[in-house]
Amino acid sequence: MTIRKQHHRILLLLLLAAIIVWPQAAPAIGAAGPGQQEPMTVVVCVLDGCPDHSLDYLPETTYLRRLSVDENSQHKTIEAVFPSSTAAGHGAIFTGTYPDENGITGKEYLGDDGELVRFNTPDTTEVPTLFHIARSAGYGTAMISAKANVCRRLSGATDFAIWSDSVPDWVIASVGPAPDEATQYDNYAGWHIELDQWVLRTVEAYLEYTDAPAFVGINLGSPDTCGHRFGPVPAVETTDALCAISDGLEKLVETLEATRPGRWSLIITADHGMTRVYTGITARDIIDDITDKDVPMTLDGGALYVWADDEDRGKIADALRQTEGVAEVIDIDDKARREELHIEHPRTPSLIAISERGYMFIEALLFMDYTLGSHGTLLNTDLEVPLIVVGPKADAINLENVNSITEIRSVVEMLFDI
Repeated sequence: MTIRKQHHRILLLLLLAAIIVWPQAAPAIGAAGPGQQEPMTVVVCVLDGCPDHSLDYLPETTYLRRLSVDENSQHKTIEAVFPSSTAAGHGAIFTGTYPDENGITGKEYLGDDGELVRFNTPDTTEVPTLFHIARSAGYGTAMISAKANVCRRLSGATDFAIWSDSVPDWVIASVGPAPDEATQYDNYAGWHIELDQWVLRTVEAYLEYTDAPAFVGINLGSPDTCGHRFGPVPAVETTDALCAISDGLEKLVETLEATRPGRWSLIITADHGMTRVYTGITARDIIDDITDKDVPMTLDGGALYVWADDEDRGKIADALRQTEGVAEVIDIDDKARREELHIEHPRTPSLIAISERGYMFIEALLFMDYTLGSHGTLLNTDLEVPLIVVGPKADAINLENVNSITEIRSVVEMLFDI
C-alpha cells in the first residue's frame, strides 16, 4: 500500500471515529459560540451532463441565466475529470480528488473474480467524502438523487440517501412518491424532467423537515438522459429539461432563505458535459476480430476500457488506433500519460481508447437510432462545466484558483468556515 493510500485510510478511520463519538463530544447542531457566526447549510447541486455553454442557450429570463449577472452569485467555467462521466465526476466533486486517488476510475472495474462490477456502493470510494467531513463536524447530511447508483455510491456518511426506490415516509407525506417509471415509455423526456422536479421538491422537504445546518448533495439527471437521447442543448427536449431545473432551483433558493435566512449557500455544477454524436464504433466487433477470448470491456460513451492480457493487448491497441473515429489509445505502459490524466490506479484497465468528436463507442449500430449525445472524452464540450455559487455569502468566496471540479471541495470548506 502506498504512503498516500495509507494516509487516506488513516484519515477515513479518524473521521469515522469522530462520527461515532460525535453525539457525546460535539456541541449542539446550530449552536454558535460567542463571536461566531451561525453555521451554514451548503447544498451542492450536480446538473448531470450539462456543459457550461448550455446555459447560454437558455432564455435570458430563466434563473440559471440571471445568475450570471446576479450580485449574489458567481459563475465561471471549470473542468471535469477524465473520464468525463457520471461516476468519476461525482467521485471528484464529492471527495475533492482525482480518480487515481479516490478509486472511481470509470463506470465499472474488474473484480477479483474477473467479472465487471459497477461503482455503486460506498466502499468503492477510497477516500473520505464531503459527507464524512460534514457529519464529523456535526452537520446533517443528505444525498438526494435522480440516479440510484450515484446515491448508493455516496451514501456512506449520509443521514438520508434518497432516490426513487428509497423514499422515507416523511417525503411521501410531504411531496408524494417519485413519478411512475413506466410512464417514461410514452414520454421519455417528460418523465425524466418530472423526476428531477420531484428530487428538487424532496430537497425542499428535507430543508423544512429540519432547520439544522446541513450538507446536501443533489443529482439532477435529465440534462444527461435527454442529452443522450435527443442531443445536447439546443435540442428542444434537453433545453426544456434545463429550463424546468432552472425554475426548480429558484424555488429551492426561496426555501433555503425561508428556512435558514442568511445562512445558506448553493453550489451548482456538473459532473461532465455532453457532445453531439453521429457515428458509433462497435468495439466488441474490433476485439472479436483479434481474439476468441472473452475480453472484458466497458463502454463509457467516448471512452472505451479494455482489460486485455499481454498476449492480445498490443494487437487490440493497434486495431483501435487504425479505426476511424478513435483519437487516442492509452496503453498500461504509458504511465506518463496515465499520470497526466490522473487515472494511474489498479482499477484502471490495460487499454483505454478515446473517440474523436462526433463518435462514440457503442454495443451495436442500431442503438445510434436513438443516441444523439455522449461524453467521456477530453473534448471541451465534455470537460467544460459550470460552477455557480449562490447565496448571501457568495461574493466572499475567492474562485480565482478554482479551475477543476476537484476544487469544489475547497469552496464547500470555505463556505462552512464563513
